[in-house]
Amino acid sequence: MYCDYDLSMLLFGYTTSLRSMMKISKITCFLGRLPALQRLTLGLLLLLISAGCDAPRHNPLDPGNPENLYRRLAGHVQTFSLPRIDLEDVAVQWQVNGSRIFTNSDGIYDLETINAQDAWLFFEKSGFFSDSVFIIWNSRRTVISDVYLNSRPLLDSLKFYSVIINRYPSLQTEQAVIESWISDPDNDIDTVSAIVAPSPQALVLTYNPALKSFERTFSPFDLGVDHLEECMGYPAAVRVKDAFAHVSSFDISGLTRVIRDEVRFRSPSGNEITGPEPVLSWDIFSVPFEFTYTIEIFTAEITPELKWREEGIGMFETNIQVDLSLPEGPYYWVIWAIDLFGNQTRSKPASFTVELASG
Repeated sequence: MYCDYDLSMLLFGYTTSLRSMMKISKITCFLGRLPALQRLTLGLLLLLISAGCDAPRHNPLDPGNPENLYRRLAGHVQTFSLPRIDLEDVAVQWQVNGSRIFTNSDGIYDLETINAQDAWLFFEKSGFFSDSVFIIWNSRRTVISDVYLNSRPLLDSLKFYSVIINRYPSLQTEQAVIESWISDPDNDIDTVSAIVAPSPQALVLTYNPALKSFERTFSPFDLGVDHLEECMGYPAAVRVKDAFAHVSSFDISGLTRVIRDEVRFRSPSGNEITGPEPVLSWDIFSVPFEFTYTIEIFTAEITPELKWREEGIGMFETNIQVDLSLPEGPYYWVIWAIDLFGNQTRSKPASFTVELASG
């Protein structure tokens, strides 16, 4: 369109130039017949007339045309995070006529011949939140608008599992745990929450600076159910809101299993006296799925202190010797069975006392 229009104008100008040259030739011949003084006087008169003449500017693309309605939009698109990075292939679209271009390798966009109407300029790129700028022209012919796009956060890893804790005499405490690891180049996460059906309520997760994760432990009451099994088969989601109220939602798998069976210890138990490196034994845990054991030993105090922990014990093992010399005093130990999805069940605690052999 623009090439055709420019060519016609060029041909028009060329034709006009030929006609002008013919007229100038005739005028020159006429002036040659006049006396020198008259030629000088007439030449000065023609020069004054031509100097005061301003040709009409009818070309709509001519910047000197006062009726020209066309304008230019340009700018630079970069990341919001520092250091700024130029963003290539950002889609830039003008609301008025739907004109759409993409930024170059330097993050530059340049839209020309834009109708001078106040409207929105939209920016869109995969992996970033869409953005927009409202353009007000006033009397300007060129508007420069730089934009910084905010990255979408990424859900790097997630664990969602059930926990059953067996207590005396025959009680079970039920818990559901969500642990999520989320990366955000802009570092502007405001809130991370989880929605676990059938409850529609968004439950806020807490940031754990030690693990750099967002996590929370839920009771059945938190999830709006009587027992965790009621959540199985339902979808779940993690939602991330940033400081600019952008929201990203990640669908996650719901609970896969609740392990009600209990791992039963054998010895030591009942405050049995042991040496500083006791052998712990338990009954084989017969369930139709793969799992591993984790064993923990705590001090038997008002505020128990974890003294020893061993993870990843094979599912066919039934005993293990503590490879740490425990100081004298009272202790208790528990054994966990954990399946491949992280679902786990914990035994009741078994007590023992470490005494050093005398002399």
